[in-house]
Amino acid sequence: MSVVERVKSYIGAYSATDIRSLLHADHEQISALTEQLSSDESRQRRVRAFDELKPLLTAHARAEEQAVYTALVELRGSPDSRADGNEGFVEHSLVDVLMERLSKTELAATDAWKAHAKVLQEMLDHHIAEEERGIFEELGEHFTDEQRDAMGVEFVARKRKLLPADGTSSKKAA
Repeated sequence: MSVVERVKSYIGAYSATDIRSLLHADHEQISALTEQLSSDESRQRRVRAFDELKPLLTAHARAEEQAVYTALVELRGSPDSRADGNEGFVEHSLVDVLMERLSKTELAATDAWKAHAKVLQEMLDHHIAEEERGIFEELGEHFTDEQRDAMGVEFVARKRKLLPADGTSSKKAA
């Protein structure tokens, strides 16, 4: 990886169309929503956070898998990239299980539901931190600016197709 790319990865300075910028913007929103979801806020606020998080997180995950993880897994000559891509797929599937359990929002006042929300927050915090270090670095090392921009275009297009037509989460999601 070039020195310039290493510095960009370290400080998180990417062009607005770079896939890493787009993922980071979603990560910020997802983190804020999972914080609300697992907080001691009222049941109604937790449910509202879940209702906003679910379509965003689902669209983000599926679009990211296609635009980023598949490219990493298919990358020849980089065992780290393939491992990171495969790990991302696995972590997304575990998040899907937790989201399914949390979809029983009538239970949002129970300790078990709150425990699931807390575990989801911790998993996503870990996943995001790991992704913004390891995967972002792999993207900088193995893909050109143009390739990362193309990944960004693909990510946005796939995500838009997956978001609800009523605009839920779309005002904040790119």
